[in-house]
Amino acid sequence: MRRFRARIGGTTTVEFAIVASALFMILFACIEFGRAMFVLAGLNEGVRRAARLAVVCPIGDPAVTAAVDFLNAPDFTAANVNLAYLNGTGSPITGTPTVSTVGFVQVAIQNYEFPIEIPFFDLSIASPPFTVTLPAESLGLSNTGVSTPC
Repeated sequence: MRRFRARIGGTTTVEFAIVASALFMILFACIEFGRAMFVLAGLNEGVRRAARLAVVCPIGDPAVTAAVDFLNAPDFTAANVNLAYLNGTGSPITGTPTVSTVGFVQVAIQNYEFPIEIPFFDLSIASPPFTVTLPAESLGLSNTGVSTPC
């Protein structure tokens, strides 16, 4: 009788290990999904903030691209940010933009993949293209015509 119970106890332990590992993977997947949604929502907000900053900062100010990643998303770099200055009709300005030629400022995220950290899986989620376009305002010029950095 004791031998029979010992084998059942061992079987129960093995079954628990199999079921528990599956349940923990599902739990980690739910946590990672929530973390991914948090980071993507933060990047969406970061694009909005950066566009708002770009319309009041001097043309080409590096603070604009740095404003996108205020949550420090994993594997996110300035190369993932596209800052474009558009003319009054919404077309990209060729050459060097000036305060008089810029009508709109557009900030977008491109080619960003969020790494998922689920045990035994090497996955990533491709970010949708977040884009915000706002009409240009001061572009870093004060009412006296002096450029002020952000």
